[in-house]
Amino acid sequence: MRLEWFLLTSVPVEAAPSAERLLRWYRLRWRIEEWHRVLKTGCRAEYLGLRRRERLERAITIKAVIAWRLLALTLLGRETPELSPDILFSDLELLALEDFARDRRLPPPTTLGQAVLTLAIQGGYLNRRRDPPPGVQKIWEGFIRLQATVDAYQRLLRLRQHSQFWQRLSPD
Repeated sequence: MRLEWFLLTSVPVEAAPSAERLLRWYRLRWRIEEWHRVLKTGCRAEYLGLRRRERLERAITIKAVIAWRLLALTLLGRETPELSPDILFSDLELLALEDFARDRRLPPPTTLGQAVLTLAIQGGYLNRRRDPPPGVQKIWEGFIRLQATVDAYQRLLRLRQHSQFWQRLSPD
């Protein structure tokens, strides 16, 4: 028995090139669905609790960019792991990842693939020999922890700047 698939579409298909284009679009739907899952579950967009439309739109826009970044980290970490990590990580984020790696006796993340792996480990990925590459959920859980660490580093830097300022003002 033969299985035959039909793709229903509202876009007119007159020739093979347009049908191939539709199939490429259809294959991308899984990435779009994954992005929506990250936006809804990882970024908790459904639980914003905002009543005014303008505020809700602003908040969802920010969370949409964060969801895109998490998905980009996941996909680029797999497909182009040799890239420099500063493409998607700030200097302070890389410093926090290096500190985390040192605490766990992991190699410092010098490539994007290593940085994403370190981020996933921070999110609970076990990194066993036969484990598949980390998924977006472990990456977003690591990202939440990373952002808390980065926030703490930023507060310490501000505190240090303020203490230097007050030391200059105090009489000797």
